[in-house]
Amino acid sequence: MSRLANRAEVIKLARALAVEPEALQYLHGLPSDAVAQLRSAISDVIHDEQRAPLGLLAAVARWLPAWVSALCARSWFGAPMTARLASELPAWRVADVAGYLDAAFLADVAVDLDPRCAREVLQLMAAKKIMAISHVLLKRDDFVTLGRFVALLPDAALSEVAASIDDEGDLLQVLFFIEARYRIDHIVRLMPAERLQRAVLIVADESRRELWPSVLALMTHAGYGLKRELGDLAAEQGDAVLSAIIETVQQEDLWEDVLPVVVCLSPDVQRQVVNLPALQRADVLEKIIAATQYRQLWSAMLCLAEAMNDSGREALARVIEQTDETLLAQAAYAALLRSQWRTLLDIVRRLSSARQHDCHEVLAHYLPTLDRETAGYLQALLNEYGIEAAPESTPEPAQ
Repeated sequence: MSRLANRAEVIKLARALAVEPEALQYLHGLPSDAVAQLRSAISDVIHDEQRAPLGLLAAVARWLPAWVSALCARSWFGAPMTARLASELPAWRVADVAGYLDAAFLADVAVDLDPRCAREVLQLMAAKKIMAISHVLLKRDDFVTLGRFVALLPDAALSEVAASIDDEGDLLQVLFFIEARYRIDHIVRLMPAERLQRAVLIVADESRRELWPSVLALMTHAGYGLKRELGDLAAEQGDAVLSAIIETVQQEDLWEDVLPVVVCLSPDVQRQVVNLPALQRADVLEKIIAATQYRQLWSAMLCLAEAMNDSGREALARVIEQTDETLLAQAAYAALLRSQWRTLLDIVRRLSSARQHDCHEVLAHYLPTLDRETAGYLQALLNEYGIEAAPESTPEPAQ
C-alpha cells in the first residue's frame, strides 16, 4: 500500500463528502484502491437515487436546442445537477451544450462530474474551452479537480495545459491527485526536461516544504525507468538534496513508499544513497525496518543492504538486534527467493550469539527442503560466517 496514494484518495473522498480530511483519518490504513472504490460507490449511490428525475430531464434535453439546455443549466439546474445530468446524455450532446457555457460555470460542473463519463466529452470539446476551464481551476488552486481529469485529456490539450502551469509546485500537486496514475510517465514525458529538474529540486527549497511529499509521490508512482531517471537527477544535485529527501521521508513516515524507489536507482546512486550518514541513523533505520516488516519489503531491503558499507551494515545489525525472531524468518525467506544469502548472513554475523543461533534455527527448517547443491552452498556460507546452532543444553544432575 502507498501512504501517499492513500493520502490523496482520502482528500478526494473528503472533498466528495464535504468534510475535512482529518475527519477521515481512520481510513489511512486502507489501500488507496479501496478508498477510491468507496468514493465511486458513494457517487453511484447518489446518482442512482436521482436516476428517475434525471432520466426525464435528459429525455427533454436531448431534443432542446443546445443553447436552451445551456440556459436551463445555468439558470435553473445549477452546477451539481448539471454534472449529474451530463452522465445521462450522449457525449456529443454534452459537448454541444458546453460550448454555450462559460468557463467558470463549467469549472463548477467539473467539481461534481464523474470522470468515468467525461473521457469522450473531453475529446469532443474545443481545446480553447478546455484551456479556459483549466485556468479557472488553477486560479482557484483546485488541484483535486484538475488531477481527476488531466489524464483524460488528448495529448495536444495536455501539453498546452502543462505549459500553461508556470509553477512546478502547482504541476506536482495536480499529479499528486491524478486519477489514472499509470499515465504519469506519459504526462511527464510531455514536459521539457528542465521543468522536470526544477520540480525535483523543490525538495531542496525549505520554503516549499509542504510540496516535498508531492515530489516523493511523483517518484513513487512513476514507472521503473522514470524512477531511476528522477532518482539519478536528484543525486546529481549532491548529498544535501538527497539528505533533504531522506529527512522528509522520515518525518512523513513514507519509507514503505520510498524503499521500492531506492531499489530502482542505478547502482552508483543506490550506493550513494544508502551510505549517506542521514540514512544510517538509528531512528531512520528503525522506521525502515518497521516499514520493511509491515509491508513485506525484505527483498528490497536486502538489495539496499547489499550496497551498504560496513558502518551501514553495523548500524542495521544494531537495529535488527532489538527485533523479534519473526523478522529473521521474513528476511530468510526473502533471501531464499532472491538468493541474497551473503548479504543476509553478513548482517547476521554482526548480531549477538543468541540472535545468530535464532537465525541458524530458522535456516535449519529450510535446509531439508532444498536440493543437495543449494543446501550444501547454504551450509558452507553458515560455516564461513561462523553462524552456528545453539549448543545442546546439559541436563541438570539429579538431586
